[in-house]
Amino acid sequence: MRANTVVVGAGGETGSYAMSWAGEHAAATGADLVLCYACSADWPLTSGDNLARLLELYDPTVGRAVAGLRTRLGGHRVSVRLAPGRPADLILATARTADLVTVGPPRPGSAGRRETAHRVAANATVPVVVVRHDGTTGPGPFAGHVVIGVDGSGASRVALECGFQEAALHHRPVAAVHVTTARREDYWFDDTVLSAQFTAEPAGLDLLAAETEPWHYRHPDVPVKRAVFAGRPAEGLLRAAAGSALLCVGDRGRSWPVRTLLGSVSDRAVDSADAPVAVVRKA
Repeated sequence: MRANTVVVGAGGETGSYAMSWAGEHAAATGADLVLCYACSADWPLTSGDNLARLLELYDPTVGRAVAGLRTRLGGHRVSVRLAPGRPADLILATARTADLVTVGPPRPGSAGRRETAHRVAANATVPVVVVRHDGTTGPGPFAGHVVIGVDGSGASRVALECGFQEAALHHRPVAAVHVTTARREDYWFDDTVLSAQFTAEPAGLDLLAAETEPWHYRHPDVPVKRAVFAGRPAEGLLRAAAGSALLCVGDRGRSWPVRTLLGSVSDRAVDSADAPVAVVRKA
């Protein structure tokens, strides 16, 4: 994902995950980082050049992370924004002039963190990456890949664009995954070595070929696997994304309260994926 400015949710116990991912992304793309930290109303200072030093006093873990990012990327590329109020409100307001947002994951049993991750993912007008862990990947069918959910919709096409860009930037392979209840077994096809994990070409492969072709043409150096997984969309994508470098899912733009009531594939991914999740909004 090409980005000139990345907004980062820096607070909370898992804000370090978002800062770490954003730092790697900024190092690869040259983007600037804006670190958002929601503070209490009685903080003595919320603007000025010494915000990083103030953070070191009030939240040493975040302060050290900010100092590390400035050392790595250059102080002029890392700014800090503090404001009283809810973290989601600060992040969404700052993201209006940004290209990408990264936040930590929801925490089970913590309503505030759940609200932050889900509200930002549901309401931001730019891609949002929810980072669940420290960047290590475990075993999985597409470990180290960029996994993209594909269903032929406009939402999945913006996810394809985002996923191929990310794979090209970081020299990773892509796994384009279509999930269907018409299958009982998972299978995939590797375009690079022309190997298949099935005995007869199943339905769904034509859809994946048509949807991935334009992006593979634009990024010919990105290896591509096309996969059809069995089951419901959320469960199939979570299974495919285990151990992956990134899961990209399209979002149809329902507001956060409606999505909370109805549920969505992107919400399930934000809650449970064993990988960073990029939620990409269809314009």
